[in-house]
Amino acid sequence: MPNQFYSHGKLLITGEYFVLIGATAFAIPLKLGQGMDMELVDDGKNLIYWSTAVIGKLWFTAIFSKADISTVETNNRKSSEFIKKLLRFLKDKSAALNGSQSVSISANVEFPMEWGFGSSSTLIANLAQWAKINPYELLFATTNGSGYDVACAMSDSPILYRNSPKPEVVRVDFNPNFLNKIYFIYLGQKQNSSASVEKLGQKVKGRNVEADRISDISKRIVKSASLREFEALVDKHEQIVAETLGLEPVKRKMFPDFDGSVKSLGAWGGDFIMATHSGEASYVYSYFKAKGLDVILPYYDIAL
Repeated sequence: MPNQFYSHGKLLITGEYFVLIGATAFAIPLKLGQGMDMELVDDGKNLIYWSTAVIGKLWFTAIFSKADISTVETNNRKSSEFIKKLLRFLKDKSAALNGSQSVSISANVEFPMEWGFGSSSTLIANLAQWAKINPYELLFATTNGSGYDVACAMSDSPILYRNSPKPEVVRVDFNPNFLNKIYFIYLGQKQNSSASVEKLGQKVKGRNVEADRISDISKRIVKSASLREFEALVDKHEQIVAETLGLEPVKRKMFPDFDGSVKSLGAWGGDFIMATHSGEASYVYSYFKAKGLDVILPYYDIAL
């Protein structure tokens, strides 16, 4: 009987880049995530058999030697190198890979990989559950992330997250009467989160005044009493991040005539944006579809 684990995907609503220097961020776990089954195999080969499916379709396969976590074979060298880093940490820090039996690991990602919903963070959270280790230790040893995504992976409600000097997670009740006015739209330009952190994350270092303002906005957004208040905070957040990064806000750049607020999410320049509109949903769908953007997800459809 396999051991089964599950972790939630994520969306970072506030705090992009600034969360790296200790600002408080607001993030939501998603209904979509990643499941994982682990099973011991008595074949006398001492191997790790790995397969990952994306929305039920086989996407990645690999076989690793359990003795030294080397790749025996794979269909994707880049992905196998990342998984090797994770497995080597597990081998050093836990008893999960002890013994002579082979291990079969089957993962299923419930969202398209290009959406940036947390394929790596859900993987890390699942592996940490299996190995009974601290998921943040695994994350920080193998990536340059802030940890908010792993916090979401293990949460069943929206969170305020801060990593200074260690991860602090506060689960919050975010259930205003305007949730049906919030939409997430995929821009179709998958961003490399790690590369974006390396490049743009440098620009927020030392910007402690701005980080404090971002933290304040994160806390106030959670308590927004009206859509108008929420939008005002979103717009202020966009202004602070844009001025710090030296980039043009996504609404001004791409959607200047949209009736509502538009905010970049995560790595600026791709993945998802968040849009709000006080009127009918039909306006949002027709507006963005006219721009060639067909993936439009209402808040209620994807957020836990």
